[in-house]
Amino acid sequence: MEESKEGEKYEKEPLIKDKKGLTRRQYLAIAGGAIAAAAAGVAAYYLTQPAPKPKKTIRYLGHPFWLPEDGIAEFERTRPNVKVEATYVDFYLVGERQLADPSSWDIGGSGRSRPLVTHKLLKEIPREMAPRWQEGRAIDYFLHADKYFPYEMAKRFDELLWADKERTKLLGVPNMCGWESQNYLPEYLPYEEKGDQVSMSFEELWNPDWKGHVALIDEGFDNFSRFANYLDYHQQMTFSGPISNLTPEEVKAVAEFMRPIFESGQIKSFWSKYGDIVAMMSSKEIWLSVSWVPVSLDCRKAGVPAYHATIVEGPCFWYNLSMLSKQGNPDVYNEAVDLAHFHLELTIQKLYAKQLYTSCAPYWDDLKEAMGKEFFDWFHDGKATYKPIDEIMKEIWPDKPEFWNLPERLQNGLFLPEIYFKHFWTGEPPRTGTPHPRGNKRDLGSIAFKHQITRWFLSPDLPDYNDEYVSKWEELKASIPV
Repeated sequence: MEESKEGEKYEKEPLIKDKKGLTRRQYLAIAGGAIAAAAAGVAAYYLTQPAPKPKKTIRYLGHPFWLPEDGIAEFERTRPNVKVEATYVDFYLVGERQLADPSSWDIGGSGRSRPLVTHKLLKEIPREMAPRWQEGRAIDYFLHADKYFPYEMAKRFDELLWADKERTKLLGVPNMCGWESQNYLPEYLPYEEKGDQVSMSFEELWNPDWKGHVALIDEGFDNFSRFANYLDYHQQMTFSGPISNLTPEEVKAVAEFMRPIFESGQIKSFWSKYGDIVAMMSSKEIWLSVSWVPVSLDCRKAGVPAYHATIVEGPCFWYNLSMLSKQGNPDVYNEAVDLAHFHLELTIQKLYAKQLYTSCAPYWDDLKEAMGKEFFDWFHDGKATYKPIDEIMKEIWPDKPEFWNLPERLQNGLFLPEIYFKHFWTGEPPRTGTPHPRGNKRDLGSIAFKHQITRWFLSPDLPDYNDEYVSKWEELKASIPV
């Protein structure tokens, strides 16, 4: 039988110091008189003590990639008076859920957040409340978008981030970002990734040699933007504005370019759930797909060589924001901002690194120190590992000797940074040395190289004529032969 709260408090009194080691029956027999004598004093003590403060609850609405459960656990551990209630939905539904009921969440990640900005549904965050968000520490896009994108695209980029022209207030705290194109299996496609160099063209998606083994994301905005980037890069079409914000006439023109590809049966599947595309690629049903970087990592974990392609036309850039709903609970504003900023701290950045996603503010000493020079340089600067890939295979695949003698093109497609750089998560001392000529280099290469080849951004934007995108996308899918 558990002791009462009164009993727990009273055991601190001198009269009952000898309680330790006794059973409750022995304790009551020996100390019963003392307890009876002191009962009134104990009751008075509790009547005069302030009641414990109730925990404040923050309601989070987003995707588990942005705020994983183990990140929430650490936030709650270090903020014992705060509880986070997380609601996770598929990425392509996040924006719809947030817009449908802005009073149902206090903080959320940005899926397609432009409608929230347009309808002024976000609370502003003073820049000083996000101290890790500083020039020189952040990815340069966020502070100088006009250096990398055409004027109209840079304007759209800034509209989703800054609450005022003076840039003293944010519409959300950027946390994770990345560059993405398409994943492929090098067992079937004769390519490989070598850091700061391109490997293939976007048009491999309609190479008839891969017919029936290609998958696309099931979203019109994503696909029309990628095809528009291809057409613009190769000067096959001219667009009046940003390639991610087409006019209805331009959407129709891009759809007509795509139609023969769909009608030929080239596309096998469309995905919106992350687990589905991982299953299709790791089972080798799909060889090439427009999909996220972690898909290649999850294929590798299943023993299937996979790469994320550095395409000639350049990847898209995307980022995620931690945003506060204007219709959320005003009593948790400070706590919600704290959680938004927590996304930039080392705890969450360690979780993002497992997905090979980049911190929006990676140039902090604590991150550099924790990663060590080899990992930090591999991750951000495209440098090679200190060990050659054949040695690495034995280290990360000790029970798979059949991997030890594969061609290097396939071995690099089995590289698992979470195992090779395990010190970042375990706290062990980092490896020392210098880049090896046959070391692994990360897919897509350095940040500087990605800046050089990237021409556009995708998320968290949404086009002005999204209904047209949706309509034409459904028409295209309906044209696929049964």
